[in-house]
Amino acid sequence: MENKKSSIDTDLQMTKPFDIVSICLPVSKKLLHHSYTETTTTEINNNIICAVCGDISNGKHYGILSCNGCSGFFKRSIRRKLLYQCQTKRGNCTIDKIHRNQCQACRFKKCLQMGMLKEAVQSERQRRNNVHSIDYHDKYIERTMDHCSSRQTNDLVNHIDDIVYTTSSQILLMIIKWIRNLPTFSNLSIHDQSILIEESWSELFLLWAIQCSISLDNGGHSENDKLINNIFQIFKQLKLDPIEYACLKAIILFRFDIRTLNDVKQIEYLQDQAQITLAQFTQIYNPTRFGRLLLTLPLFRNISSKFIEKTYFSHTIGNTSISKLLLHMFKN
Repeated sequence: MENKKSSIDTDLQMTKPFDIVSICLPVSKKLLHHSYTETTTTEINNNIICAVCGDISNGKHYGILSCNGCSGFFKRSIRRKLLYQCQTKRGNCTIDKIHRNQCQACRFKKCLQMGMLKEAVQSERQRRNNVHSIDYHDKYIERTMDHCSSRQTNDLVNHIDDIVYTTSSQILLMIIKWIRNLPTFSNLSIHDQSILIEESWSELFLLWAIQCSISLDNGGHSENDKLINNIFQIFKQLKLDPIEYACLKAIILFRFDIRTLNDVKQIEYLQDQAQITLAQFTQIYNPTRFGRLLLTLPLFRNISSKFIEKTYFSHTIGNTSISKLLLHMFKN
């Protein structure tokens, strides 16, 4: 057990200390110091400061308290996929209110080190696009439903369905990309990787859709449809932080209660670390929140993966098993 713990700690040191990957692993004291909450941040003259440059912060952006300058810089860097190079080639330039514009490479590096999340920028864009699309189509349906023929109505409904199918496929791609970037997952055997993906994909799919504020409403009225809508409402009220979402994803992925797994102890350790991270993070500002978040997980298991597959993917993959498709995507 000690050797496994040492190996995992080594993986943590090799990754960015505040990257989404490391959230699945033990929390460092530095993470707790920059706790992503207003309760532990340094204040100067009663003003909350930016964790990156020390300027006055106007609130939380992409996971941490930051100023408009640094949050805007980070957003542009991610959206435009900009690459920077340190002018001094040392990679340790001073980043403060005065010098923050002198080295973009070190500024971007510090944004990541302080906890800014690339996924938060990407989710923000996805959420805005999705909301715009939903609003547009809802208004369009309302304006035309009373005036179009039955055939036109069916065409319109089919168009909305196509949007749901396309979005569902995009969510799967994001899930696979996230899993492939987890060094702790890559260290597991192919056998265990396959089982974990097969057992967790539908729950991760729903959680991802919730985080990105993507509607999965297909107009159905089955018991499963009602359960999905109920879960969405519960999470809407809880208003999770990106860190909390990441921990829940890791808890869902690293299920050790599956009999056919080989390295049960390793997977159990990984889930334990995700739970410890979530507990420490929520303890800072709401001691009861940890329990409330864990109680949401059984809700996902109440929804059959077969229902998710049939409702959101049968149109695009036909009779192909989605489990086999996911494994193929992961390996290639």
